[in-house]
Amino acid sequence: MPEGAITEPVGSGADDSPTPSGELVTDISRLRQRAVFLRELAEARALLARSTPWHGRTTGLRRRLRQST
Repeated sequence: MPEGAITEPVGSGADDSPTPSGELVTDISRLRQRAVFLRELAEARALLARSTPWHGRTTGLRRRLRQST
């Protein structure tokens, strides 16, 4: 299964968890939206790193500096 994939619970939801099924559906949709957002954010960062190499270098330097301290 891909890293960003979200699995839906099997069944009606009434027997699976103590939360109401409406709340479960909202949770699933919220997780899907979050996964889409994070995927698009990663794509935008990758595009920025490719289009402006100096920005990618600076970001990498900052990340390494943050890890070393």
